[in-house]
Amino acid sequence: MRIGINALAWQPGQQAGVDTYLRHLIGALQQADSHNQYVIFAGQQAQSHLLLPAPNFHLIVCPIYGRSRPLRALWEQTMLARQAAVTGIDVMLCTGGIVPQNLRIPAVQVIHDLQVFHYPENFRWIKRQFLLHMLPRSARAAALTVASSECTQGDVARFLGQSLPRTSVVPLAAGAEFHPSSAQAITHLKAKFNITGDYLLCVATAHHHKNLPALVETYSEIAAREWGGGLVLVGQGGSGVAQLCAAIGNSGRREKIWQLGYVDKDSLPALYSGATALIVPSLFEGFGMTVLEAMQCGCPVACSNLTALPEVAGGAAILFDPRDRRQFRRALLQMLSDRHLRQRLREKGFAQAARFNWQTTAQKTLAAIQQVA
Repeated sequence: MRIGINALAWQPGQQAGVDTYLRHLIGALQQADSHNQYVIFAGQQAQSHLLLPAPNFHLIVCPIYGRSRPLRALWEQTMLARQAAVTGIDVMLCTGGIVPQNLRIPAVQVIHDLQVFHYPENFRWIKRQFLLHMLPRSARAAALTVASSECTQGDVARFLGQSLPRTSVVPLAAGAEFHPSSAQAITHLKAKFNITGDYLLCVATAHHHKNLPALVETYSEIAAREWGGGLVLVGQGGSGVAQLCAAIGNSGRREKIWQLGYVDKDSLPALYSGATALIVPSLFEGFGMTVLEAMQCGCPVACSNLTALPEVAGGAAILFDPRDRRQFRRALLQMLSDRHLRQRLREKGFAQAARFNWQTTAQKTLAAIQQVA
């Protein structure tokens, strides 16, 4: 069987979720399957970033750049089906969620979240309209839709109209690069970013649904009375960045709040490893990768009990309703005041994260492809 992988949306080093997914999935498929032939359709910027040592994996570089979304969308809808026919593809895995409408072979649509239906304000008008129009059409064109969580599977049925028998859940995983860092690495990392003392960590783009102003306000209230540590925020700006900056400006502890912005993936393990805890106050997640990354690094986790996060965290985190400020405050105080609890959560976190791995993701993805071929 010749399996096509539509990776046109891949922009190496950008769009952290897409980049992480494709790098790890393609790497794991190379280890899991030596029988089928794979053809990866990607833009020109992916050529130097894709390692394909397996002889049954091949790359076709398409004449587009992932960052040029209008041209990419046009090429995807007009030329990709032709390329698939010329190269004899039997089934196409559409990793960006968009299925070419003129494709004449079975397709598997991959959906990590449907944020655009929940929080359309996070998207520019053109992209928002494109996704709202094309995602349901792609679901109708797909033989099967793969979702990264049961929560997202429910959204696929609700917003895309896909029947549950035509959906499958394939969880993601954190990369092997996330593991406990040495004390020396943590010290070096803190010096690099001028972080002093203990700190809570949050890794999230500053969109409204990430609920970061509530985190800053709850942290500031606790730190002013009961804890002397700091708060480290990692992530690029988003739809809620103005509200976040206002919350930091109004905080009586703003000198202990570090906004690091984008942090390269090589620095993240030490940030997780050195943190007192990871706090995830999000109102919406299609999966919750940062929870697994933190757990693999031995960082205790307190996270929202909404959407997909309880699926990922299992019983290895403190769960709280981030809309209830008293619950939020109680969860943080519980984490900060009980070192024995933090140690138990570390141990449970290692076990929970071990339940997710890219080999399983690759095998379940392959099973989904074989189901429709």
